[in-house]
Amino acid sequence: MEEALAAYQKAAAAGCTDAPSCQEQMTAKLKAVKDLRVALAAEDRAAYAEPIRLIRRAESLADHYGRDNLGAKGNSLAVNQPLQQAISWLAVNR
Repeated sequence: MEEALAAYQKAAAAGCTDAPSCQEQMTAKLKAVKDLRVALAAEDRAAYAEPIRLIRRAESLADHYGRDNLGAKGNSLAVNQPLQQAISWLAVNR
C-alpha cells in the first residue's frame, strides 16, 4: 500500500500548466490511484472503506466527464476533490 501511495503522490506532484499537461497528469493520477485502491482493498477493505469509496467516486466522475476530457479545469477539479479527500483521510487515519 505504501508503494502505491508513493506512486500516486509522485503523479500528483507533477502539476500542470495547460490543458494537455493537465490531461496527462490526470491520466497518470487515475492510473496510480487505481493501484492504490486495489492495494487498500487487499490490505484491509473494511478499515480503508472511506478512501476506497472516495477513490471510486473520483473514478466515476472521470468516467462521467470523459477520461479524455480531464484537461478542462472544471472536470479535473471535480475529479481531484474526492482524490484529495481520500489522500487526506489516509494521512490522518493510517
